Amino acid sequence: MIRVALDARRLQDRPYTGVGRLMAHFLPFLSKHVEILLLTDARRPSPEVGDFEEVRLDVPGKLPEPVWLQLSAARWLRGFTGLFHGTYNAIPLAWRGPAVVSMYDLSWEHHPEDFSLARRMSLVTQARWSARHVGAIVTCSEHARSSIIATYKIPADRVFNAPPAVDPIFNPARAAVVAPVLARLGVEGPYVTAMGGARRRGLEVAVAAWQRLPAAGRPSLVVVGSEAPPPVPGIVHAGRISDEEWSAVLAGAEAFCYPTRFEGYGMPALEAAASGIPVVCARVASLPEVLGSAAEWSASGSVADIGAALERVVGDPVRRAALREAGLARAAAAPTWEQSAAVQLQAYEMAAS
Repeated sequence: MIRVALDARRLQDRPYTGVGRLMAHFLPFLSKHVEILLLTDARRPSPEVGDFEEVRLDVPGKLPEPVWLQLSAARWLRGFTGLFHGTYNAIPLAWRGPAVVSMYDLSWEHHPEDFSLARRMSLVTQARWSARHVGAIVTCSEHARSSIIATYKIPADRVFNAPPAVDPIFNPARAAVVAPVLARLGVEGPYVTAMGGARRRGLEVAVAAWQRLPAAGRPSLVVVGSEAPPPVPGIVHAGRISDEEWSAVLAGAEAFCYPTRFEGYGMPALEAAASGIPVVCARVASLPEVLGSAAEWSASGSVADIGAALERVVGDPVRRAALREAGLARAAAAPTWEQSAAVQLQAYEMAAS
């Protein structure tokens, strides 16, 4: 049985980011076939993902994350004879054993405007080196896979597409439990939702598009994520919320306004579809692959086009109903976590051999 030491720091995030959520779901399936050790940052709480062996690694002081990978993890790996899985774009530069790296997009290569110079150079250096030296790369969409192959000149058979599944908690029935969340947020009546945080998500576009809706009868805008929207009447900032609350907020909304500029996958869009909620977005990156016909596609990501698409959905219950059915069908056809884990196992086997 292959022994896999896995960079588990994203499992220490609270609440999980996208990568942490993926890992929490596929680990139970992987553990049926490989022996997994979770390498974690000793400065943070342990992951809560079941009965896995944890190796807590110290980092001196308040040094940044790359130091944990390139110093602490690299030092521990000197005595390790199995396979290392870099779950977040990189492996230790000093590691010479078999390795797999997960890369969900190449934003640092193609969207440098979203990074400070120091952060981008750190990502570029580690990702390029890792792509050349691992036995296999795992990603989450055919769009991302093609980008990795073309950008890093990687043989196609070394790059594996393991799309994530949608958590069953995202379903239309969650609308029945949204009332306490809305009461806490002070939201009354119909609303649409949007997402802030990463710059690519285009919160400023979502806000401006929402403001183009007719003032009479305009639904509220509920914004989730760390990025605060402007203090405008009718806009409510929910902040970072748990999946339990996020699934309820999605299921109770009239639409999900998602003017993202790029995505490696676009999990929030599939979660909205699984919740029976229309997604308003442009045909960028992986989104056509993820949503197919189950979206209200805007002509572009501009405020005017996103606003027009949002108005088509909000103002037309028949259109909303059609998109609801298309979205539910699309989500039902998505891969399962077991299928995703099976692809990752193929990557492990290639790297180990």
